[in-house]
Amino acid sequence: MSVEAFANAEELFNQAFSAEDPLPRLIELLKEHPTHLALRDLVVAYTEAVEADPARGQRLASALSKLGHSPDAPAISTTDTLDALLNRELADYHFKWAGFGEGPHTWGPENQYLLESNLSGLSLKNRLTSTSDMLAAVDAGLNATPGTSHVQEVVVGTCIQLLLAGSVFASEDAGTYRKTPADVAAKLKKQKEQGTVKDENATHVLELAIAQAEGGLKPETEIDNVYGLLFPDKL
Repeated sequence: MSVEAFANAEELFNQAFSAEDPLPRLIELLKEHPTHLALRDLVVAYTEAVEADPARGQRLASALSKLGHSPDAPAISTTDTLDALLNRELADYHFKWAGFGEGPHTWGPENQYLLESNLSGLSLKNRLTSTSDMLAAVDAGLNATPGTSHVQEVVVGTCIQLLLAGSVFASEDAGTYRKTPADVAAKLKKQKEQGTVKDENATHVLELAIAQAEGGLKPETEIDNVYGLLFPDKL
């Protein structure tokens, strides 16, 4: 973090997000420090918590969503709701650096592109924020070319987002990035046929994304913990 909004802000927000239910402590901290800088530090702590433990991502994202709509949360702005402020703050943390890690052997739970895909899918699923970078990342995986650099990561990143929040991409919320389930299914099947995904668990995730698209990209077919399917022995 940069200069903290208040003394021990980083530690206190980290502690809040490590709780079984982060919401009560987050509200308490914001009531004590109802500033934009505190909100910035809260969002940074959230993104770091999701990256540190992707399996808890949905629980953490849900807490952030509830915070934005809680009647108990303090007013930080006279013109914007807390939900709107969180939306704008969080938007700056998605796919601003779409890296893949260092060296040629980067596949694993710490792969930065996969982590960013997970964070993005959680934001879309919980209506926390939505940007063109987040939506375009799904297009990149659907239209990936075999043999290109890090193609497996790009395709699996798309599957992560779709399995978390596929219904968003089939709705008006996706704007110009809206897709028909049939088109998504066809493009994912093509990726499977072309062999762009090699890892066994990743292939299973790709197959789940295909089945989800064939079923209409409905909310009830979305999965909360895709990362646990990708790396069942490492989380």
